[in-house]
Order: sequence, then structure tokens, then C-alpha cells
Amino acid sequence: MSQGPDNEKVSGEGGEGQIAKIQAFAMQVFDDVNKKCEKLPYIPKAAESAGVKPGVIVLGAAGVLSLLLVAIIGFNAIVNMICFFWPAYLALKAMQEKEEGYDKQWLTYFMIFGFFHVLESFYPSLLTEHTFYTLIKLFVLFWCFLPQSKGAQKVYTLGIEKVLAMTGSAADSKKNE
Repeated sequence: MSQGPDNEKVSGEGGEGQIAKIQAFAMQVFDDVNKKCEKLPYIPKAAESAGVKPGVIVLGAAGVLSLLLVAIIGFNAIVNMICFFWPAYLALKAMQEKEEGYDKQWLTYFMIFGFFHVLESFYPSLLTEHTFYTLIKLFVLFWCFLPQSKGAQKVYTLGIEKVLAMTGSAADSKKNE
């Protein structure tokens, strides 16, 4: 047995325990949605006439709307919106709280985000001919902005800082301070 997240013992029994936890969580979410939907004016009547619970109608409608959104504006547009607006909010929040290291984290993140946009403008075929490009971009950008990983700071430390040191730009910027 090994130590898993939060120092819980992880056994070699398989994923049956995890599946049960996921199912229990999904049922809890479904029950919560059902309770909230019962208070809405027309949903319970529609659910009764369809012979299903109100949560089924609401979650089904949300799923259909999500698929329509992806079909209409595209997965890349959704990835761009998520990977811009949420990090922008986190960056503004970090600036207000004056968190240490926020400048490197968020400047580097938005440099990486901008790099993807420049790359896509020069090579638009990335979006159409390379099947998993948008998904890889999503994972890279999530890794860069999530507070647990602070990937953008790692990119800065392992890459950008070394390039700046080789070009002498780091010394120039310290002289200006």
C-alpha cells in the first residue's frame, strides 16, 4: 500500500471504492438539483407529464445547451474564454491581496496564453488538422494557472529566467531598479 492524496492509504483492490464515491457524489448533486427544481414554476409540471424527476429535465436541458454552445462557437473558443477570464479574475484578486510572487505567476501565464494565440494566428491548421491540439492547450493552460501547480512560475524558472540570463536582460532589468 502507498500513501495517496491527503495521506490516505491506497489499496490495490481496484477502483471500486472510487467508483462508489463518484456515484454517491453524483447522486447527491442530482438530489440537490431535484430539490431546487421542485421550487421552479413549470419544471415539476413538465417532469410529471414526462414521468421523470425535475432534475432530469434540468440536467438534460443543461447538457443539450452545452453541446449547442460547443457546436456553435467551438471548443477552442470555450477554452479561450475559460483560460482568459478565470485567470484574469485570479490575477486581479492576487493583485488586490498583494500576494507574493503574483507578478511572475500571472505575467508568465499571460505570456504563455499569448504565445498560444500567436501560434494559432500563424498556423491556423493547428485548430483543424491536429485533433488534440485544443485539448493539450487546455491542459497546459490549466496546469499553468492552477494554484496547486503554479506551472507558470515553473515555466519562468526553468525556461524564461535562463533565457534572460543568457541574453543579459536580467542584469539590465536589475540596473533599472
